Amino acid sequence: MRIEILFPEYCNLFGDLGNIMYLKACMPDAEFIETSINSEPVFATEEVNLIYMGPMSERAQEKVIAKLMPYKERIEELIQAKQVFLFTGNAMEVLFREIIDGERTIPGLNIFDFSAVRDYAHRYNGNFYGEFNERKLVGCKTQFTMAYGANEHSFFAKGIRGIGINKNTFYEGVRRKNFYGTYLVGPLLVMNPYFTQYLMYHMGIEEPKLAYAEAIKTAYRQRLTELENKKTAMEKE
Repeated sequence: MRIEILFPEYCNLFGDLGNIMYLKACMPDAEFIETSINSEPVFATEEVNLIYMGPMSERAQEKVIAKLMPYKERIEELIQAKQVFLFTGNAMEVLFREIIDGERTIPGLNIFDFSAVRDYAHRYNGNFYGEFNERKLVGCKTQFTMAYGANEHSFFAKGIRGIGINKNTFYEGVRRKNFYGTYLVGPLLVMNPYFTQYLMYHMGIEEPKLAYAEAIKTAYRQRLTELENKKTAMEKE
């Protein structure tokens, strides 16, 4: 079992490397490969079970786009082959058609036909409560960008409370085969035990076992109770 973590020296905001820390606890015998921005990604020439990338600064996004652009066809090939990807926070934006930053338009890898629009005057901070594969999914959002594009047939999760890729939709994130891209941070895998088991199963583990299962599931149920309560505020700017 091999997990590649892309550019952890840049893609490490909001504590989302906690996703990897939790996977290490769940899979103590797995190999975790940290690929720096100056190294060739392992996925370019070798098989891995999961490719993970976390949230990064806006400046880092441009470095990551430049780094990954030569591997665009390889990434598309892997997605079609049902390679498992998990991109959290703004990581998925590097695969969008473009990122709009005021008068600047930054071309992305254009694997997904979406546009991300930055608004530094308004950071969105909020909770999310929705569904993924008929299971409840929870998470947090903290972002300067909103995404625009038709994801009603390719969304990661459908919101019940909270926003989707922008304030006008409940459809959150992007999913294509086993590529999962989401603005949700938290860390996502710590907050959602059933999604974590789902992800591990598709990585090739027939009977996924959660570390600290009782505590993780208790905390998950508590979050569901809180977010199902209409008195719980879902956003604060």
